[in-house]
This record gives sequence, C-alpha cells and structure tokens, in this order.
Amino acid sequence: MKSLFAEFDRVAPSRDKASDGSVGDTAHSRTSSDHNPDETGNVPIHDADKVNEVHAIDVDSNLDESDLTMEKVVQFLLGRCRSGAEKRLRYIIYNRRIWSASSGWVQKAYTGASPHTEHAHFSASYTSSLEASTASWHLEDIPVALTAADKTWITNTIVAQTQRAIDSRLGAIGAEVTTDYRIAGTNTSGSDYTRNLADLTGDVWFATMVGTTRAGDPLPADGVFAKLLEDLAILTAKVDALAAQVEKG
Repeated sequence: MKSLFAEFDRVAPSRDKASDGSVGDTAHSRTSSDHNPDETGNVPIHDADKVNEVHAIDVDSNLDESDLTMEKVVQFLLGRCRSGAEKRLRYIIYNRRIWSASSGWVQKAYTGASPHTEHAHFSASYTSSLEASTASWHLEDIPVALTAADKTWITNTIVAQTQRAIDSRLGAIGAEVTTDYRIAGTNTSGSDYTRNLADLTGDVWFATMVGTTRAGDPLPADGVFAKLLEDLAILTAKVDALAAQVEKG
C-alpha cells in the first residue's frame, strides 16, 4: 500500500495529509481490522508470509488539486477493480459508502462509526503475490482538466521545441549557403577547384588583382554567377518561410 500512498503524493503533491493513516490506533487494536499488524494484531485474515505488516491505508480526502477529487480517484480505482485490471484491493470505504471485491464492487451504504468523509479507506489483499506487487496504480491516468499553469507549460514547451527545430534547420541552411553549396570550377584541364560563397569573395579579389580565381584557374564562364544567385534566392525563400514560423510561434 506504500506504493498507493506514493502515487497520491505524485498526482497531488500539495495534498493535505492530516487524516492519512496506516497502522491502527488503540481503538482499532480492540477489533479485527486491516489497520492492525497481521503478525501481532487482530486481523480478519492471515497471509502466508511472516512479515508484520498492515493491509490498509487512509488517505486524506483533500487532494488540493483543481480538478482532482477523492471521489474521482475512488471511482477510477473502482472502474479498474470492476474490469479486473486491478486485483490488489479488497474493499474501499468513502463518504458513507463501501465497495468490496466480495460483493462485485457494488456500492453499499456504510454505517460504521466514522463516515469516512475526511479520508478514504483502502484495504488490500492478503494474497502474497498481490501484496508484494509494486505495479503502478495508474492514478496518473485519471482524466483532469488542464489548469492555466498546465496550459502555459505546454505552450512554452512546444514553442521551445519548435524554436530549437527551426534554429537547427536555419543552421543547416546557413551551412548549405556559405559552405556546402558549391559550384564547379572551370573547365581547365586537371582542375578540381569548386567554390562556395566564401570562396567567391576570394575569387573577386583575385580576379581584380591577377585576373584568375583564387586557385589560379580562369574565371568561370558567363552565367555561372547568375545560376548561383538563382539558387541563393531559393534558399533565401526557405529562410524567410522559417522566420515567419518563428514569428507566429
């Protein structure tokens, strides 16, 4: 049952714990109760192991969450019990009602001394394989409405991830434009010189000073620079489109 306590703490970290309980008090010890230690106390069933443990917990009903109530948790667990998905519980008591595995989880009126309005009571199975299970109780699967803080966090996360993806793509385009994109050199026999945007800057200087490319080849034929500008215009359009997505983000 410690794992059920832990899941309540995860889904409702600010919950009230004033009415939480596990080991029974003196009043419990005088009666047969799942709150009593099963090796030394008065219990309805004795399990097969020799571990002195209790088989029930009380969880304060104030979960302090905007759309998560104890009623919603109880009904969620009952649904899992009725479907057979959850077999570790023997019975649940909450707000003057009791549901038990022995009655097929049918709701019945509870008339005990405590109405169980301040907390919900969960009694667990004494079957060794079930009581030893640490499987999830799936409380995180309970559907709840998103709070304003939830929506803000989701929005900020999506924006940040989108920005990272766009920045990565812009970086790839930048590398493509300045480094990876290359045009062929000249038809000079034996020359394998190609040039990117940075190389072209050097070519202009060499052309002005010595009349050749930086590699010493004759300048590219007419039309090569026009083709480069045409390709750059296409890349510029890609950058502009991504920039527009960022602004909308």
